[in-house]
Amino acid sequence: MRLVERGTEFFQNLVAVVRFHNLTQAEGPGSSIQPAQVPPNASFELGNGGTEYFVSSLDFSGTLDDRLTVWALTNTSSLDTTPRLSLSNQVITTQVYGVPPDTQQKPGPTPLRDILATNSSLVGLVGVFKNHLELVSTGDDRMQQVTFADSKLWASVGSVVKLQGVVRCGAAFFILAPSINGRTVSTTVVNQGYVAINSPHQNSVMYPSIGVNASGKAVIAFSVVGQDFFPSAGFASLDAVNGAGAIVISAPGALPDDAFTGYVPFGFRSARWGDYSRAVADESGAIWLGNEFIPNGPRDIFANWGTLITMVNP
Repeated sequence: MRLVERGTEFFQNLVAVVRFHNLTQAEGPGSSIQPAQVPPNASFELGNGGTEYFVSSLDFSGTLDDRLTVWALTNTSSLDTTPRLSLSNQVITTQVYGVPPDTQQKPGPTPLRDILATNSSLVGLVGVFKNHLELVSTGDDRMQQVTFADSKLWASVGSVVKLQGVVRCGAAFFILAPSINGRTVSTTVVNQGYVAINSPHQNSVMYPSIGVNASGKAVIAFSVVGQDFFPSAGFASLDAVNGAGAIVISAPGALPDDAFTGYVPFGFRSARWGDYSRAVADESGAIWLGNEFIPNGPRDIFANWGTLITMVNP
């Protein structure tokens, strides 16, 4: 409930809230369940009194899995009156994905690391702390942003991949066609695959998100970090028939990540990356991307990250 003040009077704006709890998927709990957004000018799922789809991953052991869960919340139109909602799910078989490793990064200037190794009193610490060039965290394989467009669900996770004998992080994408009949969810895999950099060095594609317009044209956005890359922003085209296109580096990083989170004595061994990426379509069909990278710009003493906003016409 929200109270809105108008002059000296208060009016109550009532919001319908329905709680679902003790959710399960396959042999474990339902968690990190991502709702599907609908882009401008696209069609919502109107069947079964209105349906909202969700997708979640199922890697309970933190290793590998080959399943996703598709959820359907039906009769959403009842939220305008008396809520009578039903939540169902289906576990589907997909390509394999798993928790990715931290990634190396290209060497370069690291003023914070230098301070810690020579005169840490400049940052309020006592002692000398010699650190290696920090690794960058790639997160885990929880489900990222989900979009419902062109009657399909578009989803992605960060995943371990191996190319030319080198283990790294890649982006696993899934294009799914869901339907709901009563309380039965039925989903087919339309397309799936990985976006990764095929090189003999550890170069990683991290924190993916997929933006889709009403026509079903899509872009998958991510950060790129590796032995050959300062932390950079990138993207690739994506469609339901052909999968992912070539990687485009939209903003090359200018410097290594040099933040306190990856250094002793702050208690961490890998730099905590931004944990975010976002891709959304606008009314014209253009897709706007937001990804973290390291610009050649002002920084504070403890961190040097930035965010790139890019528009792509797919």
